[in-house]
Amino acid sequence: MSHTIKEASDHLKRTQRSITLRRWRLRNSNNKGNHFIELQHLEIADESRKTAERWGLFDGQVIVMIHSGSRAWGGTIGQENTKEFKAYMQAWGVGGADPNLVYAPINTPAGEKYITQMYSALNCAVVNRHMIAYGVLQAFRDIFGSDFQMPLLYDLMHNYALKEFHRNRPMMVHRKGATRALPPGHFLNPAPYKESGHPVIIPGSMGTASYLLVGRPEGEKNFYSVCHGAGRVRSRSATKQLVTVDEFASSMRVGEDDEILVNHRSLQTILDECPQAYKDIDQIIDSITGAELASIVAKCHPMVAVKGV
Repeated sequence: MSHTIKEASDHLKRTQRSITLRRWRLRNSNNKGNHFIELQHLEIADESRKTAERWGLFDGQVIVMIHSGSRAWGGTIGQENTKEFKAYMQAWGVGGADPNLVYAPINTPAGEKYITQMYSALNCAVVNRHMIAYGVLQAFRDIFGSDFQMPLLYDLMHNYALKEFHRNRPMMVHRKGATRALPPGHFLNPAPYKESGHPVIIPGSMGTASYLLVGRPEGEKNFYSVCHGAGRVRSRSATKQLVTVDEFASSMRVGEDDEILVNHRSLQTILDECPQAYKDIDQIIDSITGAELASIVAKCHPMVAVKGV
C-alpha cells in the first residue's frame, strides 16, 4: 500500500478540526496515567556489558527516560475510526462476539484513512517526546551550563501497526501495548544498531525500576515483539480504596536516603498511579527473558519522577 502526498493530506483533512485543536493545546506535555519523565541510574547486567558499552552505557550512569505518546491525537483517532469501522462492518453484515473488536480491510477508504491518521499520530508522538527532551536538556543547562549534552539513545513506539517482513512475506504487525525487539544482525535494525541490536525500552510504574533490553533471535516466534511494560493490576478507583497514602509513601521510600522525588506536593493526588496499582515489573521481565524473547542490558533505578498534572 502506498499513498501520494495529496492522498495522505486528504485523509488527514477529514479528521475533525476539534481533535486537531485539542492536540495542539497538549503539545510538548506529558500525559497523566503511567506516563512520566524520570531521572534514573543504571545497573548493567553482567552478561550484557559488551552490548552496554556499544550503546555508551555504564554502571551508575544517570539517564533520562521519557514515557509519553501522542497525547490526545492517537486516542481520539482510535475512537473516531472505531465508530466508522462499526458502520462498515454493519454494512458488510459481519461482526463478532466482542463489539469492541472492529476492523476494516487496509485497501478500503476506511482502512487507508485510519492508517494515514495512525502514522500521523506516531509522528506526533515522536515530536512530542523530543520537545519534552529538549525542555529537560534546557533545564539541565540552566544548572550545569550551556555545554551540557544529553545524547539520545533510542526512541520507540508501543501502540501501532507497521508493515514488516516475517517468514519471507510482508505482514501488518499490530502491537498494542507491545514494542519491537529485534536481535543483533537483523536487517530491520537501524544502522547504528545493526550489529548490537537496538535498545528495547520497558518502562516500569512510578517508584519501580524500568529496563533496557535487547532482542534475541528466538523472538522470531513472537514476531520480535515484547510487552511494553507492567499493566495495571487494579482500577484507579479500586487502588484509591485499597492503598493508603502511607503505603504509597513507603514504596517511594519517603524520608529515606534513596527517596524517589516526585513533582507533586501531595501523594494523595496521584495515589491511583502508585506502584501497588501495577503488576510487578520484575515478574514481567522474568517472563520476557524466560521466553527467550529478549535479554536484560540494564536495570534503570528511579531517582526523580515527573508526572503529568
